[in-house]
Amino acid sequence: MKFNQSNHQLNQSQRKLGGFTLLEILIALAIFGYAAVGLISQVSNYQLAQVNASQKIIAHWVAMNQLAETRLKKEWPNTGVTRGRIEMAGTLEEPITWHWLQTVSKTTEKELRQVEIEVRLEEKDENATSRFVGFIANKNIKK
Repeated sequence: MKFNQSNHQLNQSQRKLGGFTLLEILIALAIFGYAAVGLISQVSNYQLAQVNASQKIIAHWVAMNQLAETRLKKEWPNTGVTRGRIEMAGTLEEPITWHWLQTVSKTTEKELRQVEIEVRLEEKDENATSRFVGFIANKNIKK
C-alpha cells in the first residue's frame, strides 16, 4: 500500500511539472504577437526614412548641379524664374526624373545675384524635396 501512495504522490508532482497550461501559452503568444508587430513597424519606419534620406540627397545633388551650370554660363543671369527637368539616379530602364525651379533675384550688391533652386520629384508637389540657395558674382567686375 505504501508503494501505491508514493506512486500517487509522484504522479501528482509530475503533473505539476509536466507542461504549460493553455492560459500560459495564450499569454506568451500575445506577448510575442505584440513584440512582432512592434518590430515590423520599426523596420518599416526605418526603410521609409532611408528612402526619404536618399531622395533628399539626390535632390540636393540636382540643385547643386543646376547652380554649377548657371555659374558656368558665360552670361550674367537675368532675374526671374526658370523651370526644367533632369534625369538622375534610378536605373537605365527607369531613370528618375527630377523637376527643378530656379529663381534668380537681385541682391543689395549690384554685382551679385541670388539663385534659389527648388527640386521636386513630381512637378505638382507642393513642398520641394530640396531647396538650395547660392550666389553668382558678375564676371565683368573690374578691380
